[in-house]
Amino acid sequence: MKTPYKILIFLIVAMALLLVSLSLGTRTISPAEMAGIVLGGPGSADYTILVKLRLPRAVLAMVVGASLAVSGTVFQSVLKNPLADPYIIGVSGGAALGATVAIVLDAGQFAVAAAAFAGSIAAISAVYLLSRRMSLGSTALILSGIALGFILSAAVLLVYALSRSDQVHRAMLWLMGDLSGARYGMLNWLGAATLLLMAAVMAFHKHLDIVSLGARFSKNLGVTGGNLRALFWIASLLAAVSVSLAGVVGFVGLIVPHLMRNVFGPRHLRLVPAAAAAGALFLLASDTIGRSLVPPYEVPVGIITGFLGGAFFLVFMVRREAGR
Repeated sequence: MKTPYKILIFLIVAMALLLVSLSLGTRTISPAEMAGIVLGGPGSADYTILVKLRLPRAVLAMVVGASLAVSGTVFQSVLKNPLADPYIIGVSGGAALGATVAIVLDAGQFAVAAAAFAGSIAAISAVYLLSRRMSLGSTALILSGIALGFILSAAVLLVYALSRSDQVHRAMLWLMGDLSGARYGMLNWLGAATLLLMAAVMAFHKHLDIVSLGARFSKNLGVTGGNLRALFWIASLLAAVSVSLAGVVGFVGLIVPHLMRNVFGPRHLRLVPAAAAAGALFLLASDTIGRSLVPPYEVPVGIITGFLGGAFFLVFMVRREAGR
């Protein structure tokens, strides 16, 4: 299938999925009712549900999904590891510890997000410093991230052991992935930061194509250590921003790049935008399922992505081995 048709299918699916996401929930609002609710202006309960709660949540889900997918695409290329994802360098562990401490201290929503972001950056910096004498694609970087992740997980459990049950419950909900706190105020700077970082990734799309071919080949074609460091930090910041606002949402950065490589090929000029679009749709669909599965309760989006991503990954690996 030609690329323009693939893009058209993406757009149709995206619009349909967005309408479904805005429609479903504790209160079902049909697409036919939406125009009347918006034109009727604020004041009604349906307007509050649709415009002030569901729409920013849908936008947050798409932005976070796109960020994690692009971050995973970069890490898989830079580390030359098909199992690399945004959390392999300790982003999730640092964010979890920062957010947990903030929650235990009864901090507000923005303070929790700031603490999670600070924890992510601290973890990334620690892993980077531990492996700075090695190349970024080396085993040292990956193992440093895994080891630090175990340490940070133990620290989170220690905080749980010393906290009240209600604080632990709130922190665990955050760790499962929580998009319920989406507000327009956070989306302004989040969208700007995400677009800027994704534009930076696109500026390096040729470098990513070359890096994927091997370290020696990339050096001969002029890809420097500075280029790799820049890509490493861009991908890390995308993951850190996403985790700080949505909690730990797994499998998006691992599964989506694999799927998009099969659909659009390995060239990053197409792969990066495709991964961003697919990641946005995947997380939006997962959040919609979580909100609609057992109303009036919500299943955290991280649980849904875990089930869907794990099942998809198993099918993908079985089909890959069968193809060989």
